[in-house]
Amino acid sequence: MALHIQRMIKELTACGAAARFLLEAMACAVLQDPNDRTIYSAKALAKQFQLSETLVSAALAELLSVGLVCRLSQVAGRGRPTIRYLLAAGAIATLRANQCPYRLHSQHLQRLFSGAAMVTDRLGEPKEGRKERAAITRLGKPAPRGARGQLSACNRLLLGVLLAHADRFGVVQGVGNVDLRRATGLDTDSLRYRLQRLVALGLVRRWVPGLSSSVFSGGKISSTYYLNLNHPIFAVKSSTAVMVHVARDWDGKRIDHGEILRRDMQAHRSRHGETQSETPGAVIRFLAGQKIEVFELLQHMLLRHASDLLSRHWLDLDRVHPIDAGWLLANIAAALRKSLALEDGQANTELEEVVEHFGRLVFDIAREFKVRFDQVTWIGFEPGCLSILPASANAGYQVITLVLQPPPLGAPECMVLRETRHGVVEPKTWETEAEMPLKDRQFCGLASSPARRLVMG
Repeated sequence: MALHIQRMIKELTACGAAARFLLEAMACAVLQDPNDRTIYSAKALAKQFQLSETLVSAALAELLSVGLVCRLSQVAGRGRPTIRYLLAAGAIATLRANQCPYRLHSQHLQRLFSGAAMVTDRLGEPKEGRKERAAITRLGKPAPRGARGQLSACNRLLLGVLLAHADRFGVVQGVGNVDLRRATGLDTDSLRYRLQRLVALGLVRRWVPGLSSSVFSGGKISSTYYLNLNHPIFAVKSSTAVMVHVARDWDGKRIDHGEILRRDMQAHRSRHGETQSETPGAVIRFLAGQKIEVFELLQHMLLRHASDLLSRHWLDLDRVHPIDAGWLLANIAAALRKSLALEDGQANTELEEVVEHFGRLVFDIAREFKVRFDQVTWIGFEPGCLSILPASANAGYQVITLVLQPPPLGAPECMVLRETRHGVVEPKTWETEAEMPLKDRQFCGLASSPARRLVMG
């Protein structure tokens, strides 16, 4: 799924993010009313979307320069003529000919591009904190909308692009920085800052940065974003629920499979390969020379595959009959890059060993999740209704988190299951995630710590 303006992305090449946001908002109005021929003024648009008139005027000028809006001058007595705008006939025709209404997350997207007030605070900021923030900058100029709590046009557009590519759990995969820059018109630095801003506001739960490495197919892997579909700013009925399991008697262990891979690689490098290793030699050779971020991303990859396995085979994981995992091994192999350092035959054998090992790890993770959530005997989990949300990097498998869509019957929006003794959990529920203490939300992966410069700013 894409935004309406995606049909005109070539014409928008010279336009910035604010102009694209404005065009998407105008497109939504036109497509909702087939007879709409609304004539706009910069002042009216600024008031409707709670933006500065200067920003709106500049955005309209950009759209005018590429022929997507038309300008009308209307003389009303003496003085300067009132300048008004309307969508160009060609733009309207393009929108209606290629009309593709929002499907997933339509309520969220419609609110983003409406005139609704979208005021929110940084995570952990007391309500009085925003009121105390100056309405002007240190230089005496009016502070940007974001500094006063109002989600800016550029941030709304970026969030809209992410929502348009998110699955029903709010997970965005396979959308690289190049794609985001092309869709939003933001440059690299601005894109990174605005992504950090969405994290600081709690609209993006987790941002797992991609990277380049010979381990992955194509030499790189894109970032993954976990959106908070239940954020109060959307003001829509909760469509997902989150459930967290916290194990007891963890004895300070924080090791996950990515950490085990890295540990075994370190032992191999330090010439202690004779010590017992949980990782086969083929995997160690495949990962030789990789930096620590690769192992963190491999852990994330394993969790995403485990999420697919749980979603497809929740009811089958504890049964005697084996599960046909051909699709899983194929997906793992597709994500990895074939080694070229060995002869073809040997390289294929090595890669098969690597894929099979990762497949076993995925099954281990999926079974661990199922065993622990099966302690909740009063809630039934259905195949296809769940997705793993990675917890804090410091939590290991002590904390495991699921996003449920639709929520199972009887499940609250937010539930934490704390293991009191082996096989027995004590639930604690909240009507909304926002009621949960911020440190607990961050530990469970429901929110991330904001970038330092956003905390200090």
